[in-house]
Amino acid sequence: MLSTVRNALGAPLRLLDDLGRQAEFYGKGVIWIPKAVKSYKTEQVRLIAEVGMSNGALAVIGGSSVITFFITLFAGVTGGLQSYDALANLQLEALGGFASAIINPRLLVPIIAGAALAATVGSGFTAQLGAMRVSEEIDALEVMGVRSLPYLVTTRLVAGMITIIPIFAMAMVGAWVGWKTTQVGFFGLSEGTFDHYMQTFMQWQDVLYSFAQAIGIAVVVISIHTYYGYTATGGPAGVGLAVGKAVRTSLIAVLTAELAISMALYADSDAFRITG
Repeated sequence: MLSTVRNALGAPLRLLDDLGRQAEFYGKGVIWIPKAVKSYKTEQVRLIAEVGMSNGALAVIGGSSVITFFITLFAGVTGGLQSYDALANLQLEALGGFASAIINPRLLVPIIAGAALAATVGSGFTAQLGAMRVSEEIDALEVMGVRSLPYLVTTRLVAGMITIIPIFAMAMVGAWVGWKTTQVGFFGLSEGTFDHYMQTFMQWQDVLYSFAQAIGIAVVVISIHTYYGYTATGGPAGVGLAVGKAVRTSLIAVLTAELAISMALYADSDAFRITG
């Protein structure tokens, strides 16, 4: 009974300890960016190629960029279907282009692209670093005088920040194509009407802010996945558990970061008004 009470009372403290260790790890990963860029150029280039195009069978189909494109394409199809049905109930289906211009860059694409990044690039990083940790390769790097954190973690963080730009661009195109194809091709909405409202309400600030959100989400996702991989224990089974924890945590973090960034950018926005 006493041990149960002790464990229950100690859980919040253990959570705070874990959050503190993670915050220290993330801070060190960011601080080491100048050294990683300067000292590990070859490894940096290799990781950029790996993140952008993946390796093995995934590289044949174009890697993370093409995978993310198809994920957001089908997300755009779903969004186009739902928005058309909702607008049709109000006799406002002509505003399909307006919905695409607002929802895709502000909400749909950052969230879906962040989830895709966690499922593809992030989980791969966790598995790689976890395998290196349990096989004592990270300890071997330290013995050889190589700082493992900037070499293994910060280089991956920089690679993610660089490659998220083309990956996110593909995601944005996929969402717009899926949205327009659904409403124009399947529901018969006039292409001219769709393009008119799309171009009228599409703002370059939204696209710019959307890419800023993508970079922030990439930093969050990769930091979380590298932490769980870098600190993995318990052999191969422990690596699998680390991947699962990293994916769950990063998905929650993506939604939290998107909420915080969207509120900061758009909570007091007066970018458009619809009056009748």
